[in-house]
Amino acid sequence: MDTQTITDVNAVEKDLISPIASLFQLGREKSYVTYEDILRYYPLPEEDLDQLDRAFACLICAGIPFGEDAEHLCHPINDTVDMDEWY
Repeated sequence: MDTQTITDVNAVEKDLISPIASLFQLGREKSYVTYEDILRYYPLPEEDLDQLDRAFACLICAGIPFGEDAEHLCHPINDTVDMDEWY
């Protein structure tokens, strides 16, 4: 198999990965995801609201923070508060 064919196969494999799986992978690599990252996988969010809702729900369930940038993240799972401290 020549190099060109291997490159083509790798490009096709990347196209087959779902946007949510790609966001998970990116989130694990960076330890967070920005809104810009999300828009890269969902460029027309108003046309894909159901999938976008699923993506946010999956990020929350996986505990992957998201936000405008690294300094303004929503920490969906890590922002838990010890309820004993409130009483």
